[in-house]
Amino acid sequence: MTFAAVLCCVMTATVFTACGDDDTSYPATYRYEVRLEQGSVAYTQELQEVLAAFNHAVGADAYYQTMLKSPKDEEMKAECEVVRKRYENIQSAYMKFYLIRITATAEPGKEAKGDVIATYELGQALTTPYVTYSFASSEDEAYAALEAKKEELGDSLYKLNRRTLLKIVGRHTSYSTSQSLYEQTFSDVFGKYFKESQNDEEQIILHCEGIAETCSTEPLAVDVTVSVSKIGLLDKKETKIWEKTFKANM
Repeated sequence: MTFAAVLCCVMTATVFTACGDDDTSYPATYRYEVRLEQGSVAYTQELQEVLAAFNHAVGADAYYQTMLKSPKDEEMKAECEVVRKRYENIQSAYMKFYLIRITATAEPGKEAKGDVIATYELGQALTTPYVTYSFASSEDEAYAALEAKKEELGDSLYKLNRRTLLKIVGRHTSYSTSQSLYEQTFSDVFGKYFKESQNDEEQIILHCEGIAETCSTEPLAVDVTVSVSKIGLLDKKETKIWEKTFKANM
């Protein structure tokens, strides 16, 4: 009788403890923050000001951010919309921000999860097209063709041809870089964004033709092609605005 009573108590306690483990809960908490899209094109000071305003609006600028017991998505969206309207006439080309809800629990092994719940875009490019200009060439093919003719040309002519290629296409490898005359001329243009302008394109084409004329009398044993394209900031559409194939002249 005594043994049976003790065994009963032990079994009861074991079952009770197991049920307690199964009932352990880890309530979620929430916080919000705004992050910048890396593809944004903006003045640094203006960008920092707008980003700070967004994060202030959602309470993400404090050293210790309050964790909410329930989501407040609509309230945070409304706060961010106020900021977007406040800065809708900024001078920067384009900024894109993400409103993120971060959900966290104390459950062991479970990391906090971030979800984008809204996006906000600002900048002149929303109403005026912006483009950048890029340079391309058949550099690798031209140098390979020249190497194949090295023995035929001899050391002196080979070196002259390399100098010509350096002027027309430059040299870009993992261990060295030499810019072409085109890249040198447009160092403040290529890779930067401007309001799309027919006049700008005409000026670029005019300068490209001038460089081509300068290089046309240089000794060249292989064909080489160069081109300049414009790429839209938002639509990423690439359009070739100028192209030139230098034909071998020797």
